[in-house]
Amino acid sequence: MRPHHTLYIYLYLFILLASTACQDTQNQPDTDTVSDRLPTEMTGAASQDQNTPVDQSPDQGPNDMSSPVDMGDRTPDQVDQETGEQAMDMMTPNPSENLIDNPSFEEGDNAWSVWGGASRVDTDAVDGSWALRATNGNGAEQRVDGLIPGATYRLPGWGRTEDEEPILIGVKEYGGEQATIVITESDYRSDSMTFRMGVNQRSAIIFVYKHQGNAPAYADDLSLVFEASPEQPEEPDFNELVWSDEFDGSGPYDPMKWGYEEGFQRNEELQWYQSDNAFREDGILVIEGRREDRPNPNHDPGSNDWRTQRDTIEYTSASLTTREHFTWLYGRLEVRAKVTNARGTWPAIWTLGVDCEWPSSGEVDIMENYGGNLLANFAWGTAQRWSPRWESQRIPVDSLGSAWLEDYHTWELIWSEERMTIKLDGVVLNSLSLDMVSNGPAACSGQNPFRQEHYL
Repeated sequence: MRPHHTLYIYLYLFILLASTACQDTQNQPDTDTVSDRLPTEMTGAASQDQNTPVDQSPDQGPNDMSSPVDMGDRTPDQVDQETGEQAMDMMTPNPSENLIDNPSFEEGDNAWSVWGGASRVDTDAVDGSWALRATNGNGAEQRVDGLIPGATYRLPGWGRTEDEEPILIGVKEYGGEQATIVITESDYRSDSMTFRMGVNQRSAIIFVYKHQGNAPAYADDLSLVFEASPEQPEEPDFNELVWSDEFDGSGPYDPMKWGYEEGFQRNEELQWYQSDNAFREDGILVIEGRREDRPNPNHDPGSNDWRTQRDTIEYTSASLTTREHFTWLYGRLEVRAKVTNARGTWPAIWTLGVDCEWPSSGEVDIMENYGGNLLANFAWGTAQRWSPRWESQRIPVDSLGSAWLEDYHTWELIWSEERMTIKLDGVVLNSLSLDMVSNGPAACSGQNPFRQEHYL
C-alpha cells in the first residue's frame, strides 16, 4: 500500500525523435547550463492509437473547408492547395480596418472602461477634439472580440507625458505575454507594435495606463489593424527513429536513458527532488509528489541560501533529464501526455541547450501547465543576465472544456535549421523563425542557442 498524503502523477510517455543529427552524450563532460525552472511534476501518455480515424460527420455547413470537394481533373495536392487558399481568403480581414471602437474617445466612454481617476478631456487631442488623460495608476481598456487565432495584429497609438513617468499603450489577454508601447516624451509621439494571437484565442484587451506620477499623460488615436494571417510553416520530413522510451513494464526507470535532479533546485519551490519518486508501473512512468516531514540534510542555520535555510523537507517529487545521456540537433520530438491541473502542480516537458548558461542556452517549453494555463514557450538571452526574451503562447485550460484533462493528447516539437514549431494534437501552438533569434550581450552574445544540441 502506498503512503498517505501522496499526489500521484502518472506518465504514459512516448517520445519519438526522428532526427537528422543526434549524439549519445553518455561520456561527455558536464556543461554549465543553468535554468530558473524545471518541472515540479511531469505527466504524459503513450497508449492512444495514432491511426484513430478522423471524424467525418456529415454535419458540415456550406463554408466548412472540410466539406467534400469535387476534384474534377485536379490532383489531391492541387485540391489541398486550393482548399487552403480558400480558407485563408475567408479569414483575411481588411488590413486598413480599425478594430478598436471609439479609437479617439470622441464618443464618450463608449466601448472603453475608463477607471481609477482617468478621464476624457477636450484638450491635447491628436485626432478630433478629445483624448484620454491618465495620472497616477489609472487608465482605460477595451476588449476587442472576433480576432483570428494565430494571426498577427499591429497596434499603433499616440501619447505624451508631462513628467518622467511614461504613458503605456499595450495589449494583454491575447494568448501571450503582456506587451506595451512606452512613450516618455512631453510632445505627442506616435509608435506601434505587433503581436501574434494565441491558439484558440479570439479576443484581446487593449489598454492605456500610467503607473505612477501625479502629472498627467495623454493618449489618443489608437488603432488595431490586421497585419498577417497565421503562419503555415512547412515541415521537414524526419523518418529515422533515434531515441524513444515507452516505459514498458514495472520497476525503476531506465538509468541509461534518464538522470535525475536531487535536492531543492530553483524558484524557491517547496519540493525536494529525489530519484525514488519516479518509477515505471504497468507501462507508465509514475512521478509521485509526496507530502513529507523530515530534516533537510543540507540545513545551515546561518546560510543566506534558501536551499540550506530550510530546516525541513515538506514535499518531495522527481525531475528527470537526458542531459548526460542523449542530446540532439534538429528533428521531431513527440510526447503523448495526460496532464494534471491540480493546484500547486507544474507539469512540464521541455528542452535546454547544452552550451552557455540559462537563458542564453535556449529553452523550449513544449508543454507547461502552470497557473491554469497551457504554455508553449521559446526563450533565449538578452542584455541582462538571467532575464530571457520570451516568445510565448498561453491557453487557459478551462477554455478547452471540462473533459480535456481526462483525455490523452499529443505534443510535438518540430525543429529544423530554419524554424521551431510546437504543436498540440496537430494544431500549431507556437512557431519561431530561428533567423530572428540571437543572444544579447549578457552571455554567448550573438549566438543562436537553437542551432546547437539540446537535451530533454
